[in-house]
Amino acid sequence: MVEYYLEYMISKPAELKAYIQNNPVAYIPFGALEWHGEHMVVGNDSLKATWICQKCAEITGGVLFPCVNWGAFDTVNFPFTFHFSRGGLKKNTENLMKQLYSMGFRIVVLLTGHYPGAQIKNVKKASQKFTKKYKDGFALGIPEQALVADLGYIGDHAAEWETSMLMAINPEWVDLSRVGQNLTFSERCARHAIMGRDPTKYASIEKGQKMLQEIINRLTTAVLEVKKTQSAEPFKQIYKNYDNAFKEMFNLRHPLTFDKLFELQGIENRHEMWNFVKWKFFRGGKQVPDYKS
Repeated sequence: MVEYYLEYMISKPAELKAYIQNNPVAYIPFGALEWHGEHMVVGNDSLKATWICQKCAEITGGVLFPCVNWGAFDTVNFPFTFHFSRGGLKKNTENLMKQLYSMGFRIVVLLTGHYPGAQIKNVKKASQKFTKKYKDGFALGIPEQALVADLGYIGDHAAEWETSMLMAINPEWVDLSRVGQNLTFSERCARHAIMGRDPTKYASIEKGQKMLQEIINRLTTAVLEVKKTQSAEPFKQIYKNYDNAFKEMFNLRHPLTFDKLFELQGIENRHEMWNFVKWKFFRGGKQVPDYKS
């Protein structure tokens, strides 16, 4: 089913006013302008989040806002990457939520395609504050993997899953021939900022299509249920499911925790993990085009 939705950037005030009265839903994608390997376009995070939000708006209706590109922090120390402090985006996000409510929006989705821990916390905290402050307001702030962590997607960087999804969105935005063959985990990180399983071996359009469809299905189901029930419970359940998936996956008392982490992220062994730590923390995580582990 395709609903009528508005794009904020090309909407007239009268259109927005009339539309919000009947469908006060806002989708705000968050991204970053950041290197994602030689094989992917640098706008990956923003393009991915915007595409998902648009597809969801087509199903639930709502207003699709332009992506929040500027202000991303904890980005990689690679070329063509913009870096900002955490404080700026935090304040902007809080102000954004206040103004959305004043405009009449009552259901807000902040979907971040750039997801270091502090960024996830930023959108989640702003959304929970919105929901707590306004009795008739309901907000969700998550990265896309929060909807499908139970399927084994916990997030990566320019690796198996991000590459697969971008291939599914637009194959012309990916060129895997730019990545060397049989690179180790630390080599992929230092040369390409590929943090996760080797995309030359594991990425595919089919994987991307399947995961994107599941993300869209689960998010739209929750938004429609919130609209119907006027309750925050569907959004709270998404947070709960995400937390439970992580606890189950990374139970430190479980002997297979590190083996599972290594499998999901494509880390060959503990030696490669140590090589990554040395590159990340002793060499500043800077790009090393000729790096050898």
